[in-house]
This record gives sequence, structure tokens and C-alpha cells, in this order.
Amino acid sequence: LLHKNMEELVDCIAFGRESDLKRCGGKTWTADAVTLMTLHGSKGLEYPVVFINGAGKGLVPLEYGGHAGRGAADISEERRLFYVGMTRAREELIMTCAGEETPFLADVPEETAPREQARIRTQESGMRQLSLFDWMKQ
Repeated sequence: LLHKNMEELVDCIAFGRESDLKRCGGKTWTADAVTLMTLHGSKGLEYPVVFINGAGKGLVPLEYGGHAGRGAADISEERRLFYVGMTRAREELIMTCAGEETPFLADVPEETAPREQARIRTQESGMRQLSLFDWMKQ
């Protein structure tokens, strides 16, 4: 067990411990394990496949939008962290974003990182968006 109880897990996540994953000495991970972590927490680690979700403009680099008490993002530090995340993948790197992609990807040649556009489903396809509150309509 990585955490004794749910409260310990929530505290670890909420208070941003040194790493997002509590490492146990000598622990080996099975092939079906999934590790969730921040870009900061990924330093020095490698995985066969890495997903970077939210690689969109405004998120990477993070744009605060002028909130009081927060300065502008350090672009060179944000670029370095993005590079750290990208280089954690040994075999495959998959990045996703909604809307405009991060400007950092402009530096990555298209032949190195091909882009794909998700197919947009329409009402005509017979698919229906589920609602969190569908159960209340019954």
C-alpha cells in the first residue's frame, strides 16, 4: 500500500509533497500500473508511454490571467518543464489539448510529432452527451 488510508492520500495530493507518488523502497511496478504526476514530479523518471494531457495554449505555459498576487509565468522554466515531461517517454509520447496547442510545440517538427485532429461527433451520429444529473430525471 502506498497510503494507509484515503485521508493520507488526499493530504499527499493536496499539499504537494516532494513527488506525486510515494515511493516504496524496492517496489517494482507491474505492466498494468498507471502513474499520475506533475511535470515537476516526473524529473529523473522514465516510462514506456507518457500522456501529457492539456498541452494547450494558456495551460502550457501557464497563463494566470492577471490574478492578484501572481506574477507572469517564467517562460524558460515552463519550457524546461514541458521538455522534461516530453522526454520521460521511452517509446511513445501522446499529448492532448482542446483548442489551440501550446506554442512550445511550434519548435517540434511536424515529422517528429505528427498532429491528429479528433473527429467531432454530431447529433446526427446518434450519440448523446451524458449528464451528471440524468439519474434525477428518472
